[in-house]
Amino acid sequence: MRHCLAGPLLTIYLRYVLTQLTRPAVVPSANYATLREIEGRLKSIRNIEKITKTMKIVASTKLTRAQRAMTSSRTYGQTSNQVFEEAETKGVEADGKKTLYIICSSDKGLCGGIHSGMTRATRRLMANDPDADLVVLGEKCKAQLGRSNAKNLVMNFAGVGKDVPTFADAQAIADQVSQLPTEYASIKIMYNKFLNAQSYEAITIEAFSEEAITASRTYSQVKHQSTLAVY
Repeated sequence: MRHCLAGPLLTIYLRYVLTQLTRPAVVPSANYATLREIEGRLKSIRNIEKITKTMKIVASTKLTRAQRAMTSSRTYGQTSNQVFEEAETKGVEADGKKTLYIICSSDKGLCGGIHSGMTRATRRLMANDPDADLVVLGEKCKAQLGRSNAKNLVMNFAGVGKDVPTFADAQAIADQVSQLPTEYASIKIMYNKFLNAQSYEAITIEAFSEEAITASRTYSQVKHQSTLAVY
């Protein structure tokens, strides 16, 4: 009886195995793009190329205009520096008073390493003078310095530099800074000096107080000579 059942069962098993072996393998269909899809992608890439080229032309025009304005305005800054150099103006030393650094950056971050370079320069200054205070113009440097020197931030300004800077803008900022309760021994301004389209240098200049200017050696001599001439 057992042998009688073995034959049919073996036949069923063999039939099943042979069916599986002889079944054609299913080849997955490749997900190839059609010719119309390829043409659509090429058209999209060409449109992006045209937009990018237009943006490049606009950016180049803006950069040329900004360079022209910067070159014409440098005369005033160079003349101011020359006056202080010839007058031998120096900062007034005051024990126990802090130094205030005004960092001039911008709100947007589409300027490569401009903000990062200025932040690194500021952190080096703060490492040598950890008690100094910071006033930051622009949101980018504020965000970067807020992570490392939040306790030194006393004031910040946003929206500065959207248009061409004017004396009224500088005056408004100076008025707000002058209202800080702390009396500072020195106020220094840090800005990016333009070298070329890909390179900038963080420069620090000092904003001399009226006391420092009147204490200048050359200024005192000129004032003394003017007094003698009157008498």
